[in-house]
This record gives sequence, structure tokens and C-alpha cells, in this order.
Amino acid sequence: MSIRPAAARWFELLTTREDLTLAVETLAATGSIELETRSGMRKEVSLQDLQAPMEEYHRLARRYQPYWPDTELRPGTVPRTPAAVMNAALKNLLAWEKSALPLTQRLELLQSEQTDLELIAIMLRQLRDETLDFTLLARPGTSVMARLFVIPPGKRIEQMPGSLLTTRVSSDLRDFIIAVGPAAELDALGKELAAINGRSLALPGFLQGTRKAALQQNEKRIRDLAAESQQLRRAINALAETHHLPEALGDIHRLDWFLTHVTSMPVSENFAWVTGWTSDLSGNRLQQALQQAKVNAVMHFPPPPHAASPPMVMQNPWWAQPFELFARLLGTPAQDEADPSRLLAILAPLLFGYMFGDVGHGLVLLLAGLVLQRRWPVVRILIANGLAAMLFGLVFGSLFGREDIIQPLWVNPMEDPLPVLLVPLAGGIVILLLGLLLNGVESWWRGTLRQWWQIEAAVVVLYLSIIATLFRPEAALVTLVALAWYFTGCLVQAHAHFWSTLLGAAGTLAESLFQLLINTVSFVRVGAFALAHGGLSLAFNIMAGATDNPLGIFVILLIGNLVVILLEGLVVTIQMTRLILFEFFIRFLRGSGRIFRPLAAPGSEVGTRRTT
Repeated sequence: MSIRPAAARWFELLTTREDLTLAVETLAATGSIELETRSGMRKEVSLQDLQAPMEEYHRLARRYQPYWPDTELRPGTVPRTPAAVMNAALKNLLAWEKSALPLTQRLELLQSEQTDLELIAIMLRQLRDETLDFTLLARPGTSVMARLFVIPPGKRIEQMPGSLLTTRVSSDLRDFIIAVGPAAELDALGKELAAINGRSLALPGFLQGTRKAALQQNEKRIRDLAAESQQLRRAINALAETHHLPEALGDIHRLDWFLTHVTSMPVSENFAWVTGWTSDLSGNRLQQALQQAKVNAVMHFPPPPHAASPPMVMQNPWWAQPFELFARLLGTPAQDEADPSRLLAILAPLLFGYMFGDVGHGLVLLLAGLVLQRRWPVVRILIANGLAAMLFGLVFGSLFGREDIIQPLWVNPMEDPLPVLLVPLAGGIVILLLGLLLNGVESWWRGTLRQWWQIEAAVVVLYLSIIATLFRPEAALVTLVALAWYFTGCLVQAHAHFWSTLLGAAGTLAESLFQLLINTVSFVRVGAFALAHGGLSLAFNIMAGATDNPLGIFVILLIGNLVVILLEGLVVTIQMTRLILFEFFIRFLRGSGRIFRPLAAPGSEVGTRRTT
């Protein structure tokens, strides 16, 4: 595999109108196509005959969706026109509605009664008066009757009608009032409660005897209702299979997805063209998917349309894919730019691990990455960073901020800080040199390698010779040669007068060298943050050592390590990203490519019930 991104491949697929939705869904499910219509071939997909059936479907969904199956939906694979698919699916839904309507109505009545009985059960459990006879309360008289009122949380009745006999019952969530009196005054109290979202319930006629007996009767009725509701649910589910609801809903959801994602496409009376870009550069995955789905289609891969701008495809192995995030912060590398993801899979963890070197803290990040990677694949960066932090924890001899448990393989940062600061400086030189050389490789790809050799290569040699002069004075001779090389190259490429060319080249060179030297020095921050990480951990260890309480020591160390992992981990991540973007990437990466945006697959819609 190359570090050079590849241009997506243009594809064209001819299919029948009957197979159009299935073909697009099959291609989208591969996650490797981006639709684009040839200029001059754009035509709206005429699906006006689906509007009325789709509105009828939405009416049914609003009313019956809670009763539709939770199982995976199964859209059909038989080639049919969209209108035929929609009408057949809607016919099944309407047939199901006719059969299921009495069952759903009965189930809703049972659920309403069960809700009321559960409120009555709460009241009966909290009632302290054992003298009430529910045989009398539950049977209305001609002039006097009983009713239960439910008062919502935080509400209250300021004044009760004087002619009502009442018993108050309080619970954690709501209050109840059992009231006995004339029907007119009970109705007036009910209206007052309705204004504060209260409810009034008639006591069921099956309640008899004391509170304890009434509670047992009420709970038995609740169990009976639950059993009958379960039977109704099973009957409704059986009707779903009888009327093929998983297939019908799957077909409708596929059409809904198609109408959402495909608004225009070249079509004729019998055929349709599907065109666009694919990241499947060989085309094998697309061909196999169409064959497995038994789609009647012909696919080929001609040259792209004239003046078309292909999106770029980064061809990275799985271990480098999470690090594509950094390049995408600036854009997508074009075909004549290097994709740095594989280099970053090594450089980014080294920078992070050096600044965050601790075996215990790295282990926490490693475990977090392993747990969260399935939900958020980009979190796999934590796995690499955690491993690097553990490695440098062994190098620095640090375990959960303690430096007295394991012996350092190299130095203790707090005891010998100078080499800890100097090593990142050398690493920064290597990283900047990599960026400069990648710029040369890109010049080769663009066909401008000669110009790069004349000027930019001289800057690289100048940079290295200036650094070498600090250690070997004779390297100054190389600096002089590089200066002559640079100015000669500028004069060869110049189109202006001699002196103006020299003055402009001198100014550009001074700026470039100053920027390179400043960027080099900025890598000292890697060592500085390694010292800061050790210093913050040491501070919490000193605080823990100042107390004799074992529990206090444990709490301080626990809080301290959490603070270090969260706060220091965030700061180190920001610094690592800054060094990558503003010291490394500016040497070669412009991000001028077009991002590849694959058509969203219907997997989240077909196979699960959508909310309408």
C-alpha cells in the first residue's frame, strides 16, 4: 500500500426500474459508493404515484406503530416497480389493520383499566384506616356515592366542600382523597382537580370488605388483566406474521430511504442509470454484492466524465485508520499529497507517551480504548497512546504517579530533567525533517522535483548544517555551500532582475529558517509536559504522605490519579495535536483533496423500526 491517497473510481450501473431501489440499497450497504449524476443526464425520479400511499402509511404508523413487530424487518428481493412494491405493502398493512383493530381496541381498554387499578393499589397500600367497608363504597347509591380523587405531586386542594366526607391518603409520589357525598358536589370537586391535572376514579364494583381484602381483590384483577393483555399481544404478533408485516414494513422503509437519499437520476420508461464514485478500486466488492442480491444490472468502470473532480480514498490498514482523523482536521489529502496516517500511527503515540509516561495511567487509557472502540472506532487511538504511555512509564519508572515502586529503565524526570528536555528536541528535528522530505516526494508526484532540488533541498541542507554547527564547527562549510546552492537555484528560477531576486530570496530564506528553528525549539514542550506530569503526580503523593489515615491516603491518591488522567491527559492530547498540525503538517500537507462521502447505508433504517 502507498502513502499516496488514490482517486475514487467512477462507476456506471444500468438496471431496470423494477430493480432500481434494490440496486441502490445493495450498493449503499457496501459503504463504498458516492452517487453523482453525469452532467446533462440529470432527471428527477418520478415517484408521484407513491405520495398518497405513503401518506396512508404514515397515518397507520401514527396509530399502530406500537403494535408492529420489533423483529428485524425483511424487505423483499423480487423485482417490482416502486409503485407496485408500495401498493402491495400497503395492502398487507390495511389487511392487518382490519384483523387487528378489535384486538388493539380491547388491549387499550385493558391497559387503561390496569393503569387505574395500579393507582388504586397504591392508595390501598398506604391507607391506614382499617374500618372502611369497600363493599359499600364501591356500590353507588341513588343520592350519595363514593369516588377516589388523585392529586398530582406538589398540588393541593385549598378547601373541601363541607358536605363531603373525606379520607386523605398520602404516598411518596401523589396524594389521594376518598370522598363520599352528593354526585353534584363530587363532580364539582372533579372539575377543580382537573384544573391542576388531577384525576377522579370510580371505585371498582368488585371491591369488597376491608382494606386488606380489597387490596388482594385489586391485585388479582391486575394479574388477570396482564394475562389477558399478554394473550392479546401474542394474537397481534401472530397477525403480523400472517399478513407479512416484517416484509411490508421493510419494503416501505427501503422506499422511504430511497426517496430521502436519491432525488434525481437518469431514468427511462424501463431502465435507470446509477452513476458515481466508489472506494472499491477493484470493483470486486460491488460486483459480488449485486450478484448475492440477485440484482438485474450491468456494471462497468469507464473513465470519469470530463472535468469531474474525484474524491480521494485513503488506503490505510486498520491500525492506521484512526489516525486519519488528524489529516482530516486540515482537509483531505489530494492525489499529489502524502497521507501521513501511517507515520502518525507511530509518531502520535510516541509524543503522547513521552508526555504522559506512566504505567498505571497508560493502562487506564488502554482499557478505556478497548471498551469503547466498538462504539466509537476513533477511540482506538487511546489504545496506541495507552501502550506508549505504559512503555514510557517503564522508561521513567512511574506507576500511578509513584516513582518508588519500579526502577526506571532510563532516568527519573524529576531527578534528572535536562536529558528529558533534550531528547524531544532531537525528535523534533527528525519529525520536521520527515515533513520536509515528504514535501520533496510530493514535488516528484507533481512533476516539479527539479524545482524542489534547486531551492527546497538547499533549505533542508541549511537547516541540518546549522544544527550540526552547534556540535561540529566545521559544519559551517556545509552551510556556506548550501547558501550558494539556494541562491543559485533562486536565480535559475527567477524571472526578475538579479538584485531584486537575491533580496527576495534572502528574505524568504530568513523567514523559512527562523520558522524551522522556532518549530524545533517548540518540541522542548514535550519534555516540559513530561516533567509537568511527574510534578503533578508528585504533588498528590506529598499530600497523601502528609496524613496518617489509610482511608485519607487512598482517597487523595485516587482523586489525584483521576485528576492527572483527565486533566493532564486532555492537555497532553491538545499539545500533541498542536505539534502535529502546526509543526509537522505545514511542511507538506495542504488538504486540497475532495472528501469521499459514502451514501448512508439503510442498515439503521431497514432492520429496525423507524419512528414516524
